[in-house]
Amino acid sequence: MPNGDFGDTIVRQFLFSLHALFVLDALQRCGHPELAGIAAKAVKETRYHVRHSGEWLVRLGDGTEESHERVQRSLDRLWRYTGELFEGDEVESRLVAQGYAVDPASVRDAWSAQLREVAGLATLTVPTEVHMQRGGRDGRHTEHLGHLLAEMQIVARSHPGATW
Repeated sequence: MPNGDFGDTIVRQFLFSLHALFVLDALQRCGHPELAGIAAKAVKETRYHVRHSGEWLVRLGDGTEESHERVQRSLDRLWRYTGELFEGDEVESRLVAQGYAVDPASVRDAWSAQLREVAGLATLTVPTEVHMQRGGRDGRHTEHLGHLLAEMQIVARSHPGATW
């Protein structure tokens, strides 16, 4: 999704970072020592992102009428993409069974509870009864990803074989 305004950036950062925090927290206890170590380091940074974006969410949601309306629109607009955070695939299921991954559905309740707590402080309404977008894991994305990938790949495509 495009960056949009600051409300879009903050809502997206909060929704994703909150999810990542619970996944990384669980990965600290996985059966792969190196992955568990990486998760332990990453969870610290992710806590910061959750705190930072959460504080902005409250500041904007419980701020002026305009900031509240804009951040509520951002939450409403981005909400449909959150359902896929909690869906896994066959490969992930095998890794979960081996103790090397986290079942995405297992973090939904904790994520929802903390999201609702912060949304309450921000005087925001968490959407309900919304059609959730699906297909990202199967390679179906919004048109915006194509533009982003093209921009990110311009150097490699302009200078094939270059190293840096």
